[in-house]
Amino acid sequence: MSAEGRQVVVTAVGVVSAFGRGLGPLASGLRAGRSALSELTAFEAQGLPIASAAQVQAELPQLPDHPDDRKARLALAAALDVALDVEPTRAGVWLGTGLSSVTPRELAEDAFPHVVDGRLDRARVHADIASDRVAPRRHLPERVTALVARELGCAGPQQTSFSACAAGALAIANGARSIRRGEVDVAFCGGHDAMIHPLGVLSFIVLGALSEDTCRPFDRRRNGFAIGEGAAVLRLESREHAEARGAEVLAALLGSGSSVDAHNVTAPHPEGRGAALSMRRALAEAGLSTVEHVNCHGTGTPLGDKVEARAVRQVLGPDVPVSSIKGAIGHCIAAAGAVEAAACIAALHEGWSPGTSGCEVVDDLGVTVQRDPVEGAMQTLLSNSFGFGGQNCSLIFGRA
Repeated sequence: MSAEGRQVVVTAVGVVSAFGRGLGPLASGLRAGRSALSELTAFEAQGLPIASAAQVQAELPQLPDHPDDRKARLALAAALDVALDVEPTRAGVWLGTGLSSVTPRELAEDAFPHVVDGRLDRARVHADIASDRVAPRRHLPERVTALVARELGCAGPQQTSFSACAAGALAIANGARSIRRGEVDVAFCGGHDAMIHPLGVLSFIVLGALSEDTCRPFDRRRNGFAIGEGAAVLRLESREHAEARGAEVLAALLGSGSSVDAHNVTAPHPEGRGAALSMRRALAEAGLSTVEHVNCHGTGTPLGDKVEARAVRQVLGPDVPVSSIKGAIGHCIAAAGAVEAAACIAALHEGWSPGTSGCEVVDDLGVTVQRDPVEGAMQTLLSNSFGFGGQNCSLIFGRA
């Protein structure tokens, strides 16, 4: 078998979500059809049109070098749960991340001192990256990838995906491709994000993407998403490597596909062309013509759900069950694709398929929306992650 044909399997999943730390709490919550959305308590949101969020309450590791970096702490919590004694040069790290978790105080400390004549002086910022200073290192998108690589002992490739809400899924796809090419035997892949802070929430309110009450994917009354936070890291291995050490295989990563709409800064292509292309490429790489279930990006925005349903119908037809778990764990932004991949792996491994929390009155979008979790083993499941700017990634997992 050629290196391009090496099979990729999942042997461990580390995840932190609003349901708690670990795959067990996430799986049991979704399997029972529960939602982890609750009243926003992370900051005083008086005056902002937001009622609920999916906040992580789990205890997180302390990071002396990143004391106020919640995103880094989330990522490390997930990564430590999949640690493995590896051959350093044969293991790499791929992580998706989002915009800096900046607060007004941090912005004043980190950026404003380096604004000269109304412009940010990048040379002065770079000169300020000292070992005894948290700021402005906390804003470098690759900093957490490097941290995780050090903690896990990986000296192989390191890559940071900064592709909005598709970042976590794209990191998984890229890590799997490195295994298939024979570059590494083990790939630690996933995403992390934490935007439940004033500027993060306000940015989505300004964009008109955030719901004023709750998230209702594929519901006639949907009016936006509920913001969430979290992290997930998958331990991917070549099947040969996993079998040689007697590892349990949770699922197989059969294929992935990605695309860019090249249409608009925030809105998806109205015909779902990029989304459809992403799914078709994943099916082609997996050697499949269809799947048994689709975990949709399903944000609960009026346009987003409509366009994704159109794309799913083009590629798979109207009868394949689709669902979205964002009504249960919120939209984890750059971490969404990774956290949802974790949920898909749990569903395949345990023998159930997820429902669509928050959806009560299904909109007529030409697809079969699964409102409640269903017991029963599946063989294949496709997970979509679509980001601002039309950045798309689709992953197909198979039962081990």
